[in-house]
Amino acid sequence: MVRDGRPADAAAVARIHVGAWQHAYRGLVGDAVLDALDVDARTASWGEWIARSLRGDGTDGDVRHELLVAERDAEVVGWATFGPARAADRAGWGELAGLYVAPAAARSGVGRALVSEVERRLAAAGCTHAYLWVLEGNAPAEQAYERYGWTEDGARLEDVETDPTRTLVDRARVRTLPAV
Repeated sequence: MVRDGRPADAAAVARIHVGAWQHAYRGLVGDAVLDALDVDARTASWGEWIARSLRGDGTDGDVRHELLVAERDAEVVGWATFGPARAADRAGWGELAGLYVAPAAARSGVGRALVSEVERRLAAAGCTHAYLWVLEGNAPAEQAYERYGWTEDGARLEDVETDPTRTLVDRARVRTLPAV
């Protein structure tokens, strides 16, 4: 079941965030960065993020994104953040800003359910196109988004802040949203 995120979800979202990063990005992001990720610190930051979103405040700069969570047996097993595009060159587009699934729930339909609901909500908000960023080398995510109909468009984003030992590169994927 996919539903709107609530303040009580902060710990589960943080746990999935840290676990998914440590699982998916090992070998792409330095071990020191991944090993330093802290669930308690992420819980606090997610609690603040969720509160800002529910108040209608900006969550990503001035842009307000929303949180969806996926549950199985009353446990949060995945989440997605989405909303209006943050990139100025994609004004009027929607953005799937984050999508993470607990490693134990990977490849079980959770990601597809979240993406489908994000697409539906962005289309209902009037977006005809959406984009997302995928860390270069994250083959499982690249393959999943390809299956979901998101195609690479050639845009790149270099990140020199996340890992001081390397420049991370994200590649954009885009999708024409289904009509609602």
